[in-house]
Amino acid sequence: MAKPRLVVKVGTSTLLKDHERPTSTFDRVASSLRELGDEFDVVLVTSGATGFGVRRIGLAERPSELSRLQALASIGQVGLMERWSTAMENRPVGQVLVTARELSDATDAASLVATFEAMWAMGTLPIVNENDAVTGEEFTFGDNDKLSALVAVTIGADHLVLLTDQDGLFADFGTPQQRHIAELPLAEARGHLSDARSEHGTGGMASKLLASGIALEGGTQPYIANARVHDVVRKVLAGESGTKLI
Repeated sequence: MAKPRLVVKVGTSTLLKDHERPTSTFDRVASSLRELGDEFDVVLVTSGATGFGVRRIGLAERPSELSRLQALASIGQVGLMERWSTAMENRPVGQVLVTARELSDATDAASLVATFEAMWAMGTLPIVNENDAVTGEEFTFGDNDKLSALVAVTIGADHLVLLTDQDGLFADFGTPQQRHIAELPLAEARGHLSDARSEHGTGGMASKLLASGIALEGGTQPYIANARVHDVVRKVLAGESGTKLI
């Protein structure tokens, strides 16, 4: 019997601290994914390659030129994958670099699904990132948010969990009346936006809502949750953490 499919996405600002230093979020997320491996066929969509490239080359700050950002992302992919491999401990991982254009092509999309299925059969976690060497979309939109939604729809995922550094959406954010929203119609969600893009990430909550719309339209249930919560993915799916968009 086929397992339900789950896509988990984690962004740059959640994975990297000041000066592009990797955080313990790698280990927290990996622990959560290891626990779910027997219940779901999982795909991890990760950002962070550019930051690893900045550290590897020893730059004081990120450049602004697209070609240099793409080069740093290519360089940083090695360190990013090594960090995830370490965090996943004994479970094999495999890197998959894709673009939105490939996912829009039926033949390429079918090939991707077949590759994932073969990796799952081998007990391997597919780790997806934008192929930044050939596309600059991640640098201008969404920090892989849109990509994760497209991957989720392509593989027929049951769930898409967008992990960030916030606990989801809040009503009256920043006021004494602030309260967490556990479930919210997507059409109402924009009225609760309050964040700006982070220094290193390009996503922000707005791009996560756009990604949630893509997921919902394609039949995948999206959630937004805090990656730093222990066992976050299981808690999200149980309705104990994060915000469910409907």
